[in-house]
Amino acid sequence: MIRNEQEYIEWIISQGVGKKDKVASSIKSYVSYLNSVSRLINEDISKKNLYDENCISMIISEIQKNGVNTKSIPKYITAMRQYVKMVNSSIKMRNL
Repeated sequence: MIRNEQEYIEWIISQGVGKKDKVASSIKSYVSYLNSVSRLINEDISKKNLYDENCISMIISEIQKNGVNTKSIPKYITAMRQYVKMVNSSIKMRNL
């Protein structure tokens, strides 16, 4: 499960992710990738465990330890990076 899922969707839309896609919805894909990550690590995705590149590295390490098919890992990383950007953007906005 993704904590702040609606905020994540709004972030992706505001960043123009998938605007030019004609086949599939990038927004649904990003949400799907993060939900997959959540299932693989058996933990909700939240601002507490996904807020920087180090978090991404630790999560990927955990996924790889479990012997998961690595073909999807680049997609997971891309989706996680968008989440990290969203988290960091909301932190900056609160500090203004």
